[in-house]
Amino acid sequence: MQVNTNNNRQAWLTLGLRTLGEEGLSSLKINELCLKLNVTKGCFYHWFKSKGDYEEQILGYWKHRFTQQFIKLAELGVDNKQKLALLCEQCIKSTVKGNRLEVEINAWAQKNDKVKRYVHKVYKQRYTYLIKLLSGIYSDEDEIKKHALIIYSLVVGIDFFYRKLSRKELELIFSEYLFKN
Repeated sequence: MQVNTNNNRQAWLTLGLRTLGEEGLSSLKINELCLKLNVTKGCFYHWFKSKGDYEEQILGYWKHRFTQQFIKLAELGVDNKQKLALLCEQCIKSTVKGNRLEVEINAWAQKNDKVKRYVHKVYKQRYTYLIKLLSGIYSDEDEIKKHALIIYSLVVGIDFFYRKLSRKELELIFSEYLFKN
């Protein structure tokens, strides 16, 4: 008997994030996701209490994957400049992969107050981490805030650019923060 390795919580969350980023919230339909994973609807309910529970867990996985993991990898740097460079490099890599996940998350937040509050907390965590890193690079409070706002605006703005940017263009945009010698 062949075991379906797609029937696990991680597979569902990975598929949910990918579907959200590539097709949008309206495509997070249980039956369609079951077909993609080649499992029954009962398998979905083995892992999640409801579609609402699944959506909450997708948000949690998004936070883990694109905030906590980014911070964890950035923390491998030896100083704040290197940590910031590692963080910017992760932003470049995720942008080059080319999904619209952040755009879709924001669109979802505009329709759902609970999602909006959750997204706001995640964005605050990201911004606070930037402030922490920049405080070790710049001494002037206004400079710290200015660079945090610039970096965050760059990250958000890239998703709304009229075309996909190349890696070289993304490196140019972030060049001041990559600290390459």
